[in-house]
Amino acid sequence: MSEALRRLPSLNRLLERRAVQKLLRNWSRDIVRGVAREILQEQRESIRSSGDAPAESKLLRECEVRLLSRMKELEEPRLHRVINATGVLLHTNLGRARMHKEVAAELARVAVEPVQLEVELSSNRRGGRSSGAERWLTRLSGAGSAAVVNNGAAALWLAVRANARAGRSVIVSRGEQVAIGGSFRMPELMRTTGAKMLEVGTTNRTRAADYADVAGEGDVVLKVHPSNYRITGFTEAVELAELATICRERGATLVFDAGSGSLYNFSRFGLSGEPSLADLVSTGVDLITCSADKLLSGPQAGLILGSRELVDRCRSHPLMRALRLDKTILAGLEATLLRYARTPAGARPDLPLFDALAVKVTELRKRARVLAAACAPALDARSAAGWSSAVHASTASMGAGSFADDDLQSVVLEITAPDRRVAGALHRALRSARPAVLARIDDERVSLDLRAVDPGELDELAEVLVATLQQMPGAERATGKEAR
Repeated sequence: MSEALRRLPSLNRLLERRAVQKLLRNWSRDIVRGVAREILQEQRESIRSSGDAPAESKLLRECEVRLLSRMKELEEPRLHRVINATGVLLHTNLGRARMHKEVAAELARVAVEPVQLEVELSSNRRGGRSSGAERWLTRLSGAGSAAVVNNGAAALWLAVRANARAGRSVIVSRGEQVAIGGSFRMPELMRTTGAKMLEVGTTNRTRAADYADVAGEGDVVLKVHPSNYRITGFTEAVELAELATICRERGATLVFDAGSGSLYNFSRFGLSGEPSLADLVSTGVDLITCSADKLLSGPQAGLILGSRELVDRCRSHPLMRALRLDKTILAGLEATLLRYARTPAGARPDLPLFDALAVKVTELRKRARVLAAACAPALDARSAAGWSSAVHASTASMGAGSFADDDLQSVVLEITAPDRRVAGALHRALRSARPAVLARIDDERVSLDLRAVDPGELDELAEVLVATLQQMPGAERATGKEAR
C-alpha cells in the first residue's frame, strides 16, 4: 500500500498542471488549493481502501480532472431554479410563495442603489426603517400598529419576550404545544424567551374556565392557530373573541400566532379556516404574529400587529436590531402590500398565488394534454418496455401549513415506468436537469401536477421532460427500411 500511496502527486505538482494554472487566473489561489487538498485526501482514502492505485501519470491526470470538475461545480449557484410540479403551491422547500416579477424588480432596484432607508429626506432626520411596510399593514388590517422582523418564528418569539413580565407566566393550551416543520417546537421556542410556561386544559379539550382560573395581571396568554395540524373527535376550544375578553378582564396580554397570515378572503376559492388579519384584529386580540411569505405572498418576513403600546415594546426590545429586515426585503414587502391596497372590491390581488388558484381545471387539463403530446414520441418508442402516460384528475394543496383540511382540484400528467427502480431513475434525472423539475413519485408512477406550474414554464417543462425521457432505457431499435 505504501508504494501505491507514493504514486499520489504532491499538492504543488497538481497545482502546476497547465489546466490548473489556467484556473488560478480566475479563482482565489487559496480556494483552488483547498479543493485540491480535498481531492488528494479523497484519493488517498480510496487507495487505502482498495490497496492499489493506477500509474503515477494516470493518477495525476485523474486528480486534475476531478479538480477541474469540482471547481466547475462550485462555480454554479447553489440555488438552482426548480419547476414546481408537486402540486404544492407554497412549497416550503422551494421557497414558498412566488414573488410577482414587478415586486422582484423593485427588490433588485433597491439592492443596487442607495435608498431612503432610515432618513426622512424632508427634514434630514433619522426615520423609521420599516415605516413603509408598517403603514400598509395597519391600513390593510385595521391594527393600531405593526412591526416587521425576519420570519414568523422571530415575530412570535419577540411578541412573547417583549411582553412577558418577570415572575409571571406564559399560558398555553396543552393541545397547542405543537411541533411545526423540521425543528420548530413551540415549547422549546417559548423556553428561549425566559418566560415560565403554564399549560392549561388537556390535549383535546381546553375550556374558557381553564384560562380564567389562572390568568392574571402581567401574564401572557398564547393561542396558536392550528395551521398544519388538527385534533379531531371529542374536542373543545375557546373562540378567540371570548379569550380576548377573559384576558382583558384579568389584565393579561393575548398573543395569537396566526401562522400563515392573510389579507384576503380565500372562501372565494372554496377554502376555509384561515381568518384574515382584519378579522383577527376585530376579535380584540392584543397581538397577532404571522409569516409574510405564505398566504400573503410576500418575501420571507415576520409580522407583528396589535396595539401601539404592545407593538412599541417589541420595536424597542434590544434584540429587535438582530431581527430586523434588510432594505431589499423591506422593498419587496412594501411592494407586495401595495398590490393588496390597489385591489378593487371583489377582485383578487395581482400576485402569482392568486393566479395559480384562479386557473380552471379545464385549462389545466388542456395544458396536461399538450405536455402529454410532446412526450408521446419518446414514450411510444418505449411502450414495449412498459412506458406509458395518462392525464388524470388529481388534488393539489396550498402548503406551508395553510388550509390543511382543504384540497385543490388539479390535473396531473402521470408517467408510468416499467418498475419502481426505473421510476426512481426518472425522478432523479428530472431533479438533476436544468432547470430541475420536482414531481411526485408513487411506486412506478411519476406525476407532474400542473396547478403550481406557471404558464410561462410549460414549454421548458416539456423540453426537459422529453429530453429526460429520451435518456431513459427501453427504446425500440429501428430495423429494415426504418433504419435506412
